[in-house]
Order: sequence, then C-alpha cells, then structure tokens
Amino acid sequence: MPQLITPEVPRKGDDRDASWAYNDVTAEGLHDPAALNNKGVALERQGRYEEALAAFSAALLCDNDDVYAWNNRAVILVRLGRPQEAVLACRQALAVDRLCIFAWVTYGMVLSRIGKYREAESAFAVAEDLDPQARALYPGNSTMTRA
Repeated sequence: MPQLITPEVPRKGDDRDASWAYNDVTAEGLHDPAALNNKGVALERQGRYEEALAAFSAALLCDNDDVYAWNNRAVILVRLGRPQEAVLACRQALAVDRLCIFAWVTYGMVLSRIGKYREAESAFAVAEDLDPQARALYPGNSTMTRA
C-alpha cells in the first residue's frame, strides 16, 4: 500500500538525507522504478520540482506501467504550472490502474484547477465509490512512495 504524503503531513527527519540516500540507491540500480519514484518524492518534499519530475520520468522509462510515477508526475506538473500535461499523466495513471484512488483524486484536483468542475466532481465521485474515505485526500496534492 502506498504511503500518502501531503503538504499537511508533518515530515520526519531531514529530506536532504532522504534524497542523498536515493541518489546512492539509484546509482547502484539505475533501473529501479520504485527507488526512482521515491527519490522524486524526496525531491518534491524539498521543493525541487524539476528534479522530482526528472526522477518520475526516469521511473517511467524503467516501467511505463508504474501508476505511482504517473500520479506523482501529474502532481508535480500541476506544481510547475503545467496542468494540461498533468491531465494527460492522470489519464495514463488511470489507464494503468482504474482502481487507484490516489489517481482519481489527483485527476479530480487537476480538472478543478483548469476549471472543469463537473468532470472533477465525477472523478472525486469515482474515488469515493472506491473508498468512502477518499474525500480526506482532497485538501492537498499528494505524491506516493512505493514500498
């Protein structure tokens, strides 16, 4: 199960240490999508969005069916002011896993950012159908680490 990370969640430890640790891991296993994804999350938490985007993109080069990396890519694209690209990343995440609650919530957030409120409500409704607690994920954009 992915660990949800939102801006509202208190952070433990120093994220700079986490990104250095992921640098070490990815240097040894350049084709480990989980490590690359998690590195992207650590970079995102530091506000290093371009580097996070590069890490998620690298994870997708290793595994194009990584729903976590697609979802996280969408979150970062929104933060970089690129919501149209984020919509495409959300759609790809949902093509990989139609049951991913996080992807539906992210899709809803992205759609609302671009003024497609009716479609956003539909995406949020799907998330709630999958899990009635999904509305708790709405307040912040979320990136997901992989175990």
